[in-house]
Amino acid sequence: MKTILVCNQKGGVGKSLVADEIAFSFERSGIPTSFYDLDAQGGTLHKTREVDGAEVAVVDTPGALQEALADWLKEADVVVIPTRTTSRDIEPLMRMRKAVFKHSRAKIVYVMNGWNRFKASRDFMEWFGGLAGDQTVVMLPQSEAFVQAGAGEQSVVEYDRRGKAAKATLSMVNTVREIAGFPAE
Repeated sequence: MKTILVCNQKGGVGKSLVADEIAFSFERSGIPTSFYDLDAQGGTLHKTREVDGAEVAVVDTPGALQEALADWLKEADVVVIPTRTTSRDIEPLMRMRKAVFKHSRAKIVYVMNGWNRFKASRDFMEWFGGLAGDQTVVMLPQSEAFVQAGAGEQSVVEYDRRGKAAKATLSMVNTVREIAGFPAE
């Protein structure tokens, strides 16, 4: 079984959204998926469930550095690090990267959540582009469609398949799937 760990020590960066969308993608493909919501604050549309014969486990972690993080990172095949594209997110992102590099050999996918056309996002991406090197970076746009889909307890892909948010989400989940060794949706 492959383990996809969604983590960032900072809250409000989209961990639960990303974990849900990854799980929805595997469900749409009929791939048996276990889901672990380790964040006591909740926020995911999925509830913790272990599935017999699961081929993949999606793990949503709390928005704080936990003592157990090192163990979670050691078990991960893919680490997905969502972040917002603002200067306030730089320091927590750097601490998260350091923890991943120290405790894991997993492949990393960075998700730039809430990307928009404004200067703060562009400046952040310019800074991060030099840092990321050849690591995988995907972007999710700032979009009300995520909020509306969540209110309906569904994936943004089912909510508005032709919309910008859905297209970016499909690209993100397919990137994560490919890195984890699964075919694209």
